[in-house]
Amino acid sequence: MIPKNKKLIIFDFDETLCKTNGLIKRVKHTENGEIEDFLTPGEYSIWRETGEYNLNPKQWDLDFKSFTGYPNEGEIIPETFALLRRYLEQPEIYIVALVTGRDELSGPYKFLEEKEIEVKKMIFLCSGDPNKRMCYESLFNTLHPSSVLVYEDAKAYITQCEEICLKYDIPFDFRLIGDGTIRWDWKL
Repeated sequence: MIPKNKKLIIFDFDETLCKTNGLIKRVKHTENGEIEDFLTPGEYSIWRETGEYNLNPKQWDLDFKSFTGYPNEGEIIPETFALLRRYLEQPEIYIVALVTGRDELSGPYKFLEEKEIEVKKMIFLCSGDPNKRMCYESLFNTLHPSSVLVYEDAKAYITQCEEICLKYDIPFDFRLIGDGTIRWDWKL
């Protein structure tokens, strides 16, 4: 039976539970040639929030190879890992989900399983895209949570989750993760 009407806790994976130590290759095609650089996940999120990509997506090539499959260079983020374990120990109160922008779940699933996280007690969703709204929408319509708390490393994804919570009139809260710790000083 699907649990309903509980507090829903949503974790992102990269840079929220796992310090991936990977980079995103970004190539901009211009009239004068190509400009190539590399972004950390945090830099990528900030760049996407500027809207530059959306102005002309065909101008850009993005390579997320470092974020496919198992995070070989990955390290746990202790603060959020401890919280994940604590929420999973209280299934009578919480439903725990992982929502990632990755296009597959085998890597995050195996990583968490190897770190002795009770993955069978979690729901896993991937959007395969920076837009996670459809994942949030699916969780809310399936689980009918009494409230939502999201742990994320990017303001844009926090805002997406908040938008869907507002649509369904679900109480919402968040924790922004930055540099491997919860940013208690940050507000929407």
